[in-house]
Amino acid sequence: MVLIPEEIVSQVIDRSDIVEIISSYIPLKRAGRNFKAACPFHNEKTPSFVVNPDKQIFHCFGCGVGGNVVSFVMKQDKMDFPEAIRMLAQKVNVVIEEVDEPTRRSTNERHLIFKINELAAEYFQDNLLSAKTKMASDARKYLKERNVDFGTVKSFKVGLAVDKWDGLLEYLKNKGVSLVLMEKAGLIIPRDNSRGYYDRFRNRIVFPIFDTRGNCRAFGARALDDNQAKYLNSPETIVYTKGHHLYGFHFAKDAITQEDAVIIVEGYLDCIMPHQFGVKNIVASLGTALTVEQIR
Repeated sequence: MVLIPEEIVSQVIDRSDIVEIISSYIPLKRAGRNFKAACPFHNEKTPSFVVNPDKQIFHCFGCGVGGNVVSFVMKQDKMDFPEAIRMLAQKVNVVIEEVDEPTRRSTNERHLIFKINELAAEYFQDNLLSAKTKMASDARKYLKERNVDFGTVKSFKVGLAVDKWDGLLEYLKNKGVSLVLMEKAGLIIPRDNSRGYYDRFRNRIVFPIFDTRGNCRAFGARALDDNQAKYLNSPETIVYTKGHHLYGFHFAKDAITQEDAVIIVEGYLDCIMPHQFGVKNIVASLGTALTVEQIR
């Protein structure tokens, strides 16, 4: 069995403009911010087929069919999912490097790391919002002094790594996560004597980094004291390459489409604060020089 890597599937979907693709099959007419047409999947006199370019979805209010650009191509051309992805990939100039069955284990591992990162993000945010400790209070005070409001903290899932060597490690262990996967996710570091591990992030405000589809791929963290490096980031892992992602993009992508423009800043709070005050088409470059992948 031949597989198409998930990264390639995501790239094809992200690059495919649903309006452009569907209009190559049926004539679309603008209706406000959307587009309308007679549904190609059932007979109707009054157009009830609507394409939403902001959300990149379609829906027919007559027959109820709907979905994204891949769903449309599959139904319109009677294709299965891999065939539709290959066809769209050609249209948007994405090269598909297919993998065979043995690579499935790696794909499964990627899914597990996404889930582990999600658990870690929940743990960090609970530390910040629910803990009664002085450290949690100091972290909340720091964010308040930076004018970050509660709603923004919740939306961006900002959290707190406590000043403890194995806080996250023990939490994930109790959730059934192996030390091997924690290390592969970049969340723990082996001790010098090779006897055990410790948390990578300690005594820091934590900023989860999400991809365009809302998967948590990594973390950035700011120190709460002067005894350690000011910023610390996740290492590169099988799900995270720093120069390939933009902080806040999953929040900003609809606004970027609407404005046909994007503001790029460097830091987490540089992105969060304008967003909080209404500038939605803003992202951060994760401290890197701007890369071709980020621009793309």
